[in-house]
Amino acid sequence: MEKKIFIVFDGIDGNGKTTQVELLSKYLKKNNFDIFLISEPSESEHGKKIENLLRKKEAARISKEKWFELFKKDTEDVVRKIKGALNEGKIVICDRHYYSTLAYQLDENEWQEYASQFLMPTITFIIDITANLAIERIKKKYKITKEKRAYFEKLKLLRKIRKKFILLPTFLKDNIKIIDGNRPTQEIAEDIKKEINIILRPH
Repeated sequence: MEKKIFIVFDGIDGNGKTTQVELLSKYLKKNNFDIFLISEPSESEHGKKIENLLRKKEAARISKEKWFELFKKDTEDVVRKIKGALNEGKIVICDRHYYSTLAYQLDENEWQEYASQFLMPTITFIIDITANLAIERIKKKYKITKEKRAYFEKLKLLRKIRKKFILLPTFLKDNIKIIDGNRPTQEIAEDIKKEINIILRPH
């Protein structure tokens, strides 16, 4: 039986994870692997609700409990799709997963209990960049897309969340690699490929 491979990219907003998802996906497709791409917030009912609320003024009035409930339900929807794709023999690449809920919504002592409710990825890449660089990139992106900045995209908050992402390997049993994202895109992609090639090697 083929091993099931589930890869996650996570970290603060503006860290370049979506670019790395695309690069890894291209690399794997070139090597004849069947890929299933998914992201959180997803295209599910809960995911769309999150996306919609993130850019509205009332986002600030939504309770921490309400955000948590929405993110949890969206992750449950995503996990169902991931399990289906894995059963079909596809390599799953997910742009954000429950790690964001841990970093943005929960205290460290709650992490392992929450994470254990879901499907553990084969490997997770937390792309780590400074909060200042993240904000710079976010501003640049929205200049082009004309979108409003999302509720959580604030410098002070991103500094705090970045620290929590770095702490994840200390508190979880998951296979988490912290990748330095302050480098050229291609250099980061090469490091990720090396890790993936180890996983793909027949044992």
